[in-house]
Amino acid sequence: MTSLTRVALKEWAVVVEALGTGEQLLLFRKGGIRDPKGTFQLQHPEFLLYPTWEHQTEDSLAAIRPEFRERFKSTLAGAAHPAQIAFKIYAGTAFCAEVRSARQMEGLEKYHLWTPRFFEERLKYRPAAPTVVVVLRAYRLKAPVPHPALPEYAGCKSWVPLAEGISIEGAEPVVENRKFRDALNDINSRLQR
Repeated sequence: MTSLTRVALKEWAVVVEALGTGEQLLLFRKGGIRDPKGTFQLQHPEFLLYPTWEHQTEDSLAAIRPEFRERFKSTLAGAAHPAQIAFKIYAGTAFCAEVRSARQMEGLEKYHLWTPRFFEERLKYRPAAPTVVVVLRAYRLKAPVPHPALPEYAGCKSWVPLAEGISIEGAEPVVENRKFRDALNDINSRLQR
């Protein structure tokens, strides 16, 4: 792990929060409209998580399992100041796989907060574009790091090169090593079936 990073991956604020508590270990990505070729590409093995509210709306609440809906609503209520981002979580990629069927996600409920219907809808949306599951090893920064939300960060894109590097020195793993290793093996075996 380097001590300074200059890139962030955009994700729903509720997902970033769940990654920061260990309730979520994976991302399910299709790609933003402004991503190259409109598909998600794992361009960086390590990055900060950029909490967003652009697509995290009350209408998208159906994508979240009932037990996580209050958390979803609280992240909506606490939407960040538009001029500033608070970085709290740093992540490294542990595993990446393309998913072609919602059935591949069965049995992985303990590693994410989405509904089965969410997976089905994402797979149907632009079916020619690959859908990727990325398992993340999340680290909590020592303290939230404020960063200006520059105009070039806006829009439907996955990756954001940051104007200033952010120190990740002293970041602590969210999930204990053995527990994470066991989860990674479980996810890998389930996705490969």
